[in-house]
Amino acid sequence: MIPKSRILIIVLVILALGAITAVCLHSLEEIHYLKSFFPRSLTVQDAFYAGALELVKVIIISIPLVLLVIICLFFLRRHKS
Repeated sequence: MIPKSRILIIVLVILALGAITAVCLHSLEEIHYLKSFFPRSLTVQDAFYAGALELVKVIIISIPLVLLVIICLFFLRRHKS
């Protein structure tokens, strides 16, 4: 039988990875929305800056979640059954 703490850690890892995926998909949707909302006035340079801004947003939001995943994986490795 798997201990409850191990199941909790696995669930936390799955939720954190799901949150990172959701943030990435939301950023892609925002870029697509800008592209469709400003089709002629959006230059390549504007699209580049929008993409860079979304990348910074994803990195800032993902840092705590990645740290959570690393800590959880450390505890999973440390407490092998």
